[in-house]
Amino acid sequence: MTLARSPARVAAPVQITAKQTLEGKVVSVGLEKSAVMQVARKVPHPRYLKLINKTKKFTFHDEDNSCQVGMVVQIEACRPMSKSKKFTLKKICSDAGCAAE
Repeated sequence: MTLARSPARVAAPVQITAKQTLEGKVVSVGLEKSAVMQVARKVPHPRYLKLINKTKKFTFHDEDNSCQVGMVVQIEACRPMSKSKKFTLKKICSDAGCAAE
């Protein structure tokens, strides 16, 4: 009785994807090494197609406590650091925003 060998399985190549980045305005810095920023976007109403402002807040890690309320910053996704903190500070932008740079 001979056992048939199956071909060796080769692992699929790992694809590296870009990390999610968001840009918004800092609204709170009362936490130690953390800050909260607000991202605004415009979404059309499903029926009337009027543009509606929608906002969402994200807590991010600020190692140097360099952010202040009102600054425009960019954050990027990282491993979860706590229940609500899943982003790190990538770049502090000018008041006009990072798109101008």
